[in-house]
Amino acid sequence: MHKLFIIGFSLMTVLACKKNSSEPQFTVESIKRNTASEKTVVVGNDTYVAGYAQVSSNNQDAYVIKETSGKTVWAKYYDKSPDDSRGEALAIEGNTLIVAFSCTGGNTELTATQSSFQNSYGSGGGPKITFLARLNAQNGNIEAATFIGCKLNDGKTNTLRPEDNNPNPISILANGNIQFRATKAYDKGDGRLTPNIGADTDCNISGGKWVGLFNPQMQLLEGDCLP
Repeated sequence: MHKLFIIGFSLMTVLACKKNSSEPQFTVESIKRNTASEKTVVVGNDTYVAGYAQVSSNNQDAYVIKETSGKTVWAKYYDKSPDDSRGEALAIEGNTLIVAFSCTGGNTELTATQSSFQNSYGSGGGPKITFLARLNAQNGNIEAATFIGCKLNDGKTNTLRPEDNNPNPISILANGNIQFRATKAYDKGDGRLTPNIGADTDCNISGGKWVGLFNPQMQLLEGDCLP
């Protein structure tokens, strides 16, 4: 009788473990989707979506979703603060997912990683700047990220956003580096955005272009302001 109890208990334990292992590995948030805002990339049976929810009349929250064969694998908000944030553009290569978010203030929940190009939004909330992030395509976790913004002469942050009218402003290169193309407002042109060529008078042009090359740790390797 004692042996039967042990066998029965062991069988129940195995079944319980088997049941637990089949449960979803990743949490799926309930996203208030705004399909009109969404940007989509499809690779095989996988679909990656970036957009933003209009959660109130004056607040937007950025999200990213992964679907496989039409079923949601993971869905996450990346900023639920009073700051406006959006998922603006994305690109996928292998297990590397790059997303360009935008945000409009220093109270955002978006957080840059250590030793990245720009580690904070800076001062002077309001201008829309880019938060470029490398996500793990399997679970949506941010692995590396940086802010990218211009700077006025008084040191306050100025606008830099994914390039206007460009459906693919992000490119993932064969060596893993990331090229990002943007439209920018005035920048003081002190060499931050053009580290290899120093100060650039093209940075002083509002409505000009900027192209930056980043390594996978989101450190700026090359940058150039264009008229």
